[in-house]
Amino acid sequence: MKFKPVWNERCSEVLRRNAQHHTNSEIAALIEAATGLRFSVTFVSRRRAALGLDRPWRNDWTAPLVRVRDWRKLKPSGRARGRSPG
Repeated sequence: MKFKPVWNERCSEVLRRNAQHHTNSEIAALIEAATGLRFSVTFVSRRRAALGLDRPWRNDWTAPLVRVRDWRKLKPSGRARGRSPG
């Protein structure tokens, strides 16, 4: 039989306290450190949504890459799609 951890008020407290500044994976690690209970990132994400907490607004290093990718979609490439050059 597999042990399944049970979410308690201490877990909710850790989530509420850290929701503004940490990602779900970081919060899962903080909950494990504080309570000894291990939860998946998906489970923490669902609990965050159930408590009505927003995700942190971070400007990670991927934000400039997303802007470049969107810009490339708008720019005409100059060659026919689906055909190899040459």
